[in-house]
Amino acid sequence: MGITAMGKTTRLLPLVLTAAALVPLPHENPSPDRSRQSYQEIPLDGLSVRAQTEPYGMVGITWPDGVRDVTAKVRVERGGKWTDWQTLHVEDDHGPDPSAPEGIARSGTEPLWVADATGVQASAVTGAGAAVAGAKVVLIQPGVLGSDSEDVGGVEAQAGKAPHPMPLMVSRKRWGADERLRAYNGASCVRPKYTTTVLAAFVHHTADRNDYTRTQVPAMVRAMYAYHVKSRGWCDLGYNFLVDRFGRIFEGRAGGAQLPVLGAHTASYNANSFGVAVIGNFEQSAPPAAMLESTARVIAWKLDANYRSPLATVVLDGNRLHTVSGHRDTKPTACPGTQLYKQLAWLKQRVNTLMGGSFTTPIYVFARKLGFRTIGQPFWGEHPTRTGRAAYFGTRDVFYSVATGPHSTAGAFRTRFRRLGAGSARIGLPITEAYQVAGGARQKFQRGWLVWDRRDRQVQLVYGRVS
Repeated sequence: MGITAMGKTTRLLPLVLTAAALVPLPHENPSPDRSRQSYQEIPLDGLSVRAQTEPYGMVGITWPDGVRDVTAKVRVERGGKWTDWQTLHVEDDHGPDPSAPEGIARSGTEPLWVADATGVQASAVTGAGAAVAGAKVVLIQPGVLGSDSEDVGGVEAQAGKAPHPMPLMVSRKRWGADERLRAYNGASCVRPKYTTTVLAAFVHHTADRNDYTRTQVPAMVRAMYAYHVKSRGWCDLGYNFLVDRFGRIFEGRAGGAQLPVLGAHTASYNANSFGVAVIGNFEQSAPPAAMLESTARVIAWKLDANYRSPLATVVLDGNRLHTVSGHRDTKPTACPGTQLYKQLAWLKQRVNTLMGGSFTTPIYVFARKLGFRTIGQPFWGEHPTRTGRAAYFGTRDVFYSVATGPHSTAGAFRTRFRRLGAGSARIGLPITEAYQVAGGARQKFQRGWLVWDRRDRQVQLVYGRVS
């Protein structure tokens, strides 16, 4: 039996279909290679399936979209012994908006990290006790990379006190994201999708194990990435950010951590929000202090940069929600776990403290004076540049430094300045707004001008004085 596995073919031993537990089958390879990556799908054609397999680290169960009220269970073989049966969590709306371009190819469970298994027994039944037609058991081996043992790095912390600085983060490159995988479900998935702005944060848990090690986390994230793309049919990893029990933050969905990337985490509430998933199951266990603090810091950074209060409410998908909400605030679900959900009040207050309780930056004051109805909402929230700070709004980009004060670029001047490397040292920052002159318009910068000629409708860069 051949199973396609990340471009390769993996040979599985014969499957045994049964509704009862069976004794373990002997391994064909007593010393399998656990360092390579593989992806296996086993059809679950009856009430239960059992197989000896190539080594794998994560397991999940999927089925055709539209099937509801499914109970899915697994047990795995590790070191020649079978674990107890474990019920996998099912989240019907944990993913993209049904109207989003990526859609939902298959429904399924949350994946479960099993670290190092070589056998699986699984079942999926409806509420009536019938087998789920078209169900599959997914086994993912994320392999081992040399960087798995390295600690946080890849995205540097920003300097400055306001807004709240970007926390240290493990970049996609550092945790080993294979960017080619984003083309798996079609060319339309390759280019990241963006929403208009950031209004709210949704807190999730992955409903996974809590006893993972530091070096296992990058592999867990790689496996989740493969499961979301290849098993569920999404464009990319669903979450915008992930936080492990050690307090490390991981960049999730591609597109730029600083930008409002459209995720696949809370279905119809994904637009104008971002999802933070804590790695583990917090239905019964309390989240560690380091995990809570890092979750607060990544939320504070995103909300503060976009001028959103963690104590406010917003309207998303026609419903009023808190700016910092749990997944269960959108529908009846266990996510993000009862013990984590109980910490949301603390989390909001901690985020508010980290943000300083108010918005007082020069860019914010200037933008408010211009009027958000005029300039639009923040798209690239306030961030440092080589020569100062900047924030990109719907119709204007606003820049600030101590030497120049706050000024903005708009229209053709914004387009030209961006092409020059907005915020770079080439002509410096704007020191006036654009203004009309005979035959066109001009705007002064620290080391030159941008000049628009009404005749050719082009914006030219001019150094020095302009007559």
